[in-house]
Amino acid sequence: MFKKTSFSYQNAKRLQQIINTALKYGFGYILEKIGIIRFVPKVKTVDERLTPPMRVRLMLEELGPTFIKLGQILSTRSDILPEDYITELKKLQDEVPGVEFSKIKLMIEEELGEKLEDVFDYFEEIPIAAASIGQVHRARLKTQEEVVVKVQRPDIEKVINADLDILFHAARLIEKYIPESRLYDPVGIAEEFSEGIRNELDFLREGWNIERFRRNFEKDDTVYVPKVYWEYCTKKVLVMEYIEGVKVKDIESIEKLGFSKKELAEKGARAILKQIFNHGFFHADPHGGNIIVKKDGRIAFIDFGIMGRIDNYYKYKMLELVRGAINKDIDKICDTLLEIGFVEEKINYNKLRSDIEEIVERYYGKTLKEINMSEMLPEMLRLSQKHRVKVPSNLVLLIKAVITAEGLGKELYPDFDIISVAKPFMLELMISNYSPERIFKIAGDDLRRVVKALKNIPDIVNKLNDKLGEDSVKIDFEYKGLEKFAFELNRMVNRLVIGLIVSAIIVASSLIIRADVGPYIFGISAIGILGYLVAGIFGLLLLYSIIRTG
Repeated sequence: MFKKTSFSYQNAKRLQQIINTALKYGFGYILEKIGIIRFVPKVKTVDERLTPPMRVRLMLEELGPTFIKLGQILSTRSDILPEDYITELKKLQDEVPGVEFSKIKLMIEEELGEKLEDVFDYFEEIPIAAASIGQVHRARLKTQEEVVVKVQRPDIEKVINADLDILFHAARLIEKYIPESRLYDPVGIAEEFSEGIRNELDFLREGWNIERFRRNFEKDDTVYVPKVYWEYCTKKVLVMEYIEGVKVKDIESIEKLGFSKKELAEKGARAILKQIFNHGFFHADPHGGNIIVKKDGRIAFIDFGIMGRIDNYYKYKMLELVRGAINKDIDKICDTLLEIGFVEEKINYNKLRSDIEEIVERYYGKTLKEINMSEMLPEMLRLSQKHRVKVPSNLVLLIKAVITAEGLGKELYPDFDIISVAKPFMLELMISNYSPERIFKIAGDDLRRVVKALKNIPDIVNKLNDKLGEDSVKIDFEYKGLEKFAFELNRMVNRLVIGLIVSAIIVASSLIIRADVGPYIFGISAIGILGYLVAGIFGLLLLYSIIRTG
C-alpha cells in the first residue's frame, strides 16, 4: 500500500495518523496522486452525504492544532479557495479542552523558577479560554494587580514542528505531481504558515507586540491597551493586565449597556485604520472576540499573536491603486500591481489589463456605500493569483484585517460604510505624498543612488576590461516578461507614426494654400483648410493621449 518516499520524520507515527485520517475522510486519491501511497485501500469513510468542504473541515479538526491553524489561515484566502470552502473553514474553532491544572502549574513554575504561590496571591485553576497553542487563566499578583496568564500547552512545540515538517514535504510533492497547483505556490504558503505559527509560539514576541501597540495608542483616549508584566514573562508564559468589559461579538450585552452600535462600529474601524495608515503596525485578526468594550466606552484589543506591518512604500502604492480605480486609469493599476507584486514567470500583460478593466468597469460609477470591500479586495487577490503576480504576505494580512473590520462593523450596524471612515486617513496620506519633505527625501534618495552608481562605474569598467582580456565574456539573453515592454513600444511607435502623419498633413496643407489651389473659402484654399482641421483634430487627440497616461 505505502510507497517509499523521501520523507525522514522523527515522528513516523504522526505521519501514519495523518494518512489514516485523510483516507477516512475520502482524500486518499490525493495521497496516491502525490506519491505517498501506491493505491487507495478500501476503508470505511465518513458519511458520503457530507460535502467535500465539510469533510475538509472535519479532517482538519481531527488532525489537531497545526491543521486547525492552517484551515483558519486558508479561510482568509479567497484568492486560493472557492467560496464554499471558505465558508466552511470559517467554522473552524480554535477551542479545545484545557490541560489539567497540575501540568500548567508545573510549566509556570519551571518557566518562572518560582513556586506559583510565591508569585500569585490567587490563581484560577479552570482556564477562561483554551486554544490549540495555549490557555488563559485569571489570577492576582502578590502586588494585588488583576492579571491574565497565558500558558503554552506542554510539548505543543514538538507536535507543531513535526506537523510543519510533514506539511513542507507534502507541499513539495503537490507542486511536483500536480502541476496546476503551482499557480497557488503550495511551498510558499507552507513557508508563510510556518513562520506565522512559530511566531505565535514565542510569547515574548507577543509581549513586544503589545508594548509597541501600547506606545502607538498612548495619546488616544478611545483605545485601551493592556499592560505587560515583564518580570513574569518568558517564551512560554505571558502575564498581562486583565481587562474588564464586554466582547464586541456579544451584541446583546452591548445593547443592554446602552452603547451606540453605530458609534462603536466607527470607533473600531477608525482604530484599525489608524493602525494601518498612521502606525504601519496593525492587529491582523480584529474579529469580535478580540475586541473588548470597557465600561467607559473605550475599546481594547487582545490576542496580539498575529500582527501585520506595512511601510510607507506600500501605503503609497495602495493609494496609487485607489487613485487609478477612481480615475479609471487601467495602465496605472496594472503598473502599480506589477510593482508591488512578485512576478516569477512571464505574464500576458494585455490579458491582465483586460481583466483589471473588467473589474474597474463593474465598480466604476458606484457610490461608496455600494462598494463592498469584502467582495472587491478578494477579487483583486484572485486576479493577481490568476496572472501569477504574488502579493506580499503583509498586504494579504492587511486585506484580511480590512475585510474583518468591515464585516464586524456591518454586524454591529448594517449601514456601516468603512470607506467613509477611511476617507480622512486616505486624504491625509495623499497630502503627505506631495509634501515638500517627502519630495525632498525622494530626491535625496535618488541622488544618493546616482552617486553610488557613479562611484561603482570605475570598478565595473575594470572588471569588464579584465574579462575582455581573458576572452571570457559571455552574454546570455532570455526573453522573459517582455509583454509589457512590447505593449508600450507598440503604443509609442503608433504615436510616433501619427505625429509624422500630422506633420505631413500640415506641410502638405501649407503647400496647397501657398500654391493657391481651389476651390476657395473666404479666399483661402478649401483643401488646405480641411488639411489643417484634420491635422488639428489628430494632434489634439495625440496630445490628450500623452497627457492622460503621463
